[in-house]
Amino acid sequence: MTRFSAAYLVRRLAVAYATLLVVMTVLFVLLRAMPGTFVSAMTTPGMTGAQVARLEAAWGVHDPLWVQYLRFLLNYQTGRFGWSPTMHAPVADVLARRLPRTLILFGAAFLACYVVGPLIGMVLGWYRDARGGTLALAVSLFVYATPVFWVAWLLVWLFDHHLGWLPSAHMVAQFPPFALAPVPVTVDFLRHLALPLLSVVAIGWVGATLLVRPAMRDAARSDFVHLARAKGLRERTVLFKHAGRNALVPVTTSAAIALAFLVDGAVVTETVFSWPGMGQLIVTAVLDRDYPLAQAAFFLIAVVVVAVRLCLDIAYTYLDPRVSFGGREP
Repeated sequence: MTRFSAAYLVRRLAVAYATLLVVMTVLFVLLRAMPGTFVSAMTTPGMTGAQVARLEAAWGVHDPLWVQYLRFLLNYQTGRFGWSPTMHAPVADVLARRLPRTLILFGAAFLACYVVGPLIGMVLGWYRDARGGTLALAVSLFVYATPVFWVAWLLVWLFDHHLGWLPSAHMVAQFPPFALAPVPVTVDFLRHLALPLLSVVAIGWVGATLLVRPAMRDAARSDFVHLARAKGLRERTVLFKHAGRNALVPVTTSAAIALAFLVDGAVVTETVFSWPGMGQLIVTAVLDRDYPLAQAAFFLIAVVVVAVRLCLDIAYTYLDPRVSFGGREP
């Protein structure tokens, strides 16, 4: 029986779309709940009444609320996010420049966390009676409780201020002492990427480890593991191919939540390291009261999280053969 079901995929897409509608509604309500009108933050003391009236007419603040809501939904679903009064540019253009930088940093961090973390969890769960297992678990819990900003500042002090090995600010050198050739620019970018990436991965891997470890302990006692050993398979094959795949199921279900926390940490990480991505953009937009930009940035992050969650839902059915795309056991 095939495990693919177009109906299931359509349902998941409908749930993802409904989630984004809820996000857009919440953003609309929060924006209209602010004191004053939507454009009050964009006005300056030197503006005349006619200029303020034209600005309010351009944003349609005096239209009926339901008209504003429908226009808001239509604009956001077609990528028309308005104009940024602080950046003096269309919001979509600003987001198009910033989003890839955040995706590079936290996409790499997400992949690293969910490669390193599950591998460590598999080993700790498989060799559960080995010497040092309790110590490794205690160290993992200590790291997991460490604030992200503290780790970031510690890395800045150690590798930049003390050792001088790696830069701790910006995405590339502001005044590069080298020719703008592909190889030097790439090396310089990777050096700037190292510290913010390390600060996120240093804590992010523990969540996957703590999930995989008990699942791996249960899998190690399962009948299919004993059967694989009875067939004469190598210990490494039994560990990673049979028991490991089964232990990855709970990690897949939690990966979307972990991604949300990673994105939430983008505000802290990008601010500490002056990484010009979405996190730093949100902080700047909120402080400057650039509500169109801040609102669209929050929405775009929600789109990324929902899209990844959809992909993980599909990946879950691959990792667990007992689950079909239609939600029924084959």
